Amino acid sequence: MKALLRLTSLGMLVLGVHVAACLDVDDAVDRFCRGRPGACPVEAPDGGPDGNGILDGGDAGGVPGGEDGGLDGGDGGLDGESDRDGGADAGLPDGGREPPGWKSVTSMQTRRTGHTATELQDGRVLVVGGSSTGNNPGDSPTNTTELYTASANSWHPGPNLGTARVGHTATLLENGNVLVVGGRGPAGEALSSAEIYNVDANQWTPATPIPLGARANHAAILLPSRKVLVAGGGNSELDGLDTAAIYDPNDDSWTNAGNMKVERNVLTLTLLDGGVVLAIGGFNRYGAETTAEVYDAKQPDAGWRLLGERMEDGRNGHASTLLPLGGILVTGSLEGSPGTVLKTVELFDPSSDSWTPQADMREARFLHTATALPSGEVLIAGGYSSPYAKPRASAEILRRDGGWELIAPMASARVSHTATWLESGSVLMIGGSDGGVVLNTAERYVP
Repeated sequence: MKALLRLTSLGMLVLGVHVAACLDVDDAVDRFCRGRPGACPVEAPDGGPDGNGILDGGDAGGVPGGEDGGLDGGDGGLDGESDRDGGADAGLPDGGREPPGWKSVTSMQTRRTGHTATELQDGRVLVVGGSSTGNNPGDSPTNTTELYTASANSWHPGPNLGTARVGHTATLLENGNVLVVGGRGPAGEALSSAEIYNVDANQWTPATPIPLGARANHAAILLPSRKVLVAGGGNSELDGLDTAAIYDPNDDSWTNAGNMKVERNVLTLTLLDGGVVLAIGGFNRYGAETTAEVYDAKQPDAGWRLLGERMEDGRNGHASTLLPLGGILVTGSLEGSPGTVLKTVELFDPSSDSWTPQADMREARFLHTATALPSGEVLIAGGYSSPYAKPRASAEILRRDGGWELIAPMASARVSHTATWLESGSVLMIGGSDGGVVLNTAERYVP
């Protein structure tokens, strides 16, 4: 089985098991929040059982980002019970903060897996495309879109795409519009086409196609220049591409960003300080890649540089998350054939270009979501536990002491779902597959 994944990660703070005693968590959280206005909610105690009063927050829009989790495991108590309140209004209770835990959310109008979910600048969430009836890559892509408003807990139809697509990327541009690139079309073919969602006009317009070939399951990230880097992906589920290009929304043009040193399908791109992008893992005809390579947007003529040190495990269907202190946390993978799902975790240190093993997750996963908090904890949810098993409903949190703790599960098993941070202070899990059917359900996790 070949994995589909597109995940762009926001900064978070993780304390590795070897360095926890050396880091000032509160100072790192403060600096993280000051540097990302709007990423952290207004000051209020978190009410979690640890009594630390540290704030939760984050941003999971189409900008270089990821999703945020919670401090207390989401169970609303000390004993690990789920404490689902079924609240449907996405609002706060009278006189205080919404109780932690998993919350019910109104279902989407269309079933979706392999879709994208992008938080817009006005706080709504734009959900684009995906497969509506099939669990296999490219099955029955849809051209429909939907918009979620958290305050009303409601979905409304958005304008239709020009081309149905699944396995595409969606990137929030600096002007508030959204760039969608590639994916698989109605016949299962890889696409080179691109479209832009104009928020003010509420409509899609064609953009110049990416010139270096059709692709799906690639990665895209917004650069400090406000341009978009698109890299890797594949024409099929059996290959990988090494090509990369940069899109300039100012004149609707593409420029060649040079070839990566390795072909990478289902890779991740993570933006480091100074405009440096790290491409991690992915698969090609040789299997899951243990390599990573760097692209410096300020020195484009230098091209891509392969890192000398490899990861201990090949990474495919993994998640990569940027830490406020500069490292990148990589979780899970599908490695080998017919495939072994991994629970291993590694941390990349950009100051030394080195990888360090971290504590294993409690459960093996790939095609899961990684939800990051500036408070220093990480929420992991769903994913496959083996190539042939049904997806997981389970969730776990990386605590600030470097250990993983299982928390109350989601209401549904999910794989190839999305997780989006809402400004109201929760994480919105959308769609995916439960291993039997594609889902139109959604749920929120309140930290």
